[in-house]
Amino acid sequence: MQTRTLGDQAVQIARMARLQEPHVAALTDFFDAIAQDMRWWTPYFDPASGGSGAKVLLLLESPGPAVSETGFVSQDNPDLTAGNMTHLLNDAGLDRSDTVLWNIVPWQMSAKEVVTPTRAQLEQAAPYTVGLLGLLPELMTVVLVGAKAQRGWKYVELPRERHFSVCTCPHPSPQNFNTRPAQREEAMAQLLRVAEQIKL
Repeated sequence: MQTRTLGDQAVQIARMARLQEPHVAALTDFFDAIAQDMRWWTPYFDPASGGSGAKVLLLLESPGPAVSETGFVSQDNPDLTAGNMTHLLNDAGLDRSDTVLWNIVPWQMSAKEVVTPTRAQLEQAAPYTVGLLGLLPELMTVVLVGAKAQRGWKYVELPRERHFSVCTCPHPSPQNFNTRPAQREEAMAQLLRVAEQIKL
C-alpha cells in the first residue's frame, strides 16, 4: 500500500484538476468561502476522498506543515501522521469513498511547524464546522481525532435534528503512537467500530 503520494508534484497537479468533480465541487466552493473570510491560508478537501458523499468525517486539529506542499487535507500528505492515518483506515476496512478529512480549525496557522489552536481560535472556527456538516448529507459518523478536535467540538452548535453519531479517536501522530503504543490499538478499535456502524 502506497502512502504519502501527494509528495509527488504530478500527483498534486492531477488532484488539483479534480476540484470541480461533482462529489467535491460543493466542498471546493465551501473552501473558497472560508479563504475569503480568513486571513490564514486554508487547504482544499481531497477529491480522492468521498467528498460530499462521505459517511464518515474525520476531524483533526489544524493543518500541519505538509499541506503547504500539497494544498490538501489528505491521508496522502507526505508526513508520518498521514501515513499512519492511511494504515488505520485501510486496516479498519474504511473505504476512501466513505470518508473525508478536515480540521476543527481549518486554516493553517504556520507553514513551518505545528501550532496548537487556542480556545479563541477553536471558537472562531466552530461555525465553519457547522457549515461543513450541512454539506455532508450522507454523514453517519463524526470522528474527533485527538484532544484538540474533541475540545473544539464543544463550540460547534449542532442542529436540533441530526442523523450522525460522534466518537473520539487518538491522534495518529508518530509522537503519540511511538510513545504510547496503546493509543494505536485504541484508534484501531474505534475505527473498526465506525466501519461496522456504517455497514449496518
